[in-house]
Amino acid sequence: MIFFFLIYYFNMWGFKVKNLIFLSIIVLFLQSCAPIISTVGMVSLGAASKEKGLGTSINDNLIKTKISNLVYKFDRKLIADTKIFVNSGSVLFTGKVKNPNEKIEFTKLAWTIRGVNEVNNEIQVTDTSSIKNIARDIASLGEIRARIMSDKSINSINYSIDVVNDKAYISGVASNELEMNLVKNHASSARFVKEVYSYIVLNKDTRWNAI
Repeated sequence: MIFFFLIYYFNMWGFKVKNLIFLSIIVLFLQSCAPIISTVGMVSLGAASKEKGLGTSINDNLIKTKISNLVYKFDRKLIADTKIFVNSGSVLFTGKVKNPNEKIEFTKLAWTIRGVNEVNNEIQVTDTSSIKNIARDIASLGEIRARIMSDKSINSINYSIDVVNDKAYISGVASNELEMNLVKNHASSARFVKEVYSYIVLNKDTRWNAI
């Protein structure tokens, strides 16, 4: 009854009935679809929230931005050939750099950001001519990692290790000075390691995240 009353009412104002019927059908169709569209949107949002919390996503984006800024300040050319991924505080580097020192710098910079709990550096070094004995460096790296992982006083996931030309480079975050010293001692005890460069910071160190 209401529908026919509206037709009669608007017909008095010059609206054509066939046009009004057409518009009415469109309105009714959209109204019937609105709950479905709304429900689909709610389901999608809910699924995304369950997969990765909003707070975590914001923190990851912030970490990525800070690392990118540090890399840019170190050498802006490195940005084009490398990529940074952050997932729940875990950082992954991919891409290519010319020399080992550039690769090591990525790891060092990442560990200066608060919220980073793991760093995986998969960047490839294109020019290995400066590396004198790759096999020996690989052996040293394996030995240091084995020592650190077997030490129950050390949270091994909090450290990144690189060995180049018998020099060990260690980055990460130590919970206390004892843990930091244990890590450095394990590195210096490796058979072929001649020098150890530590970039470890304490969890309470004010330098951490000083950006």
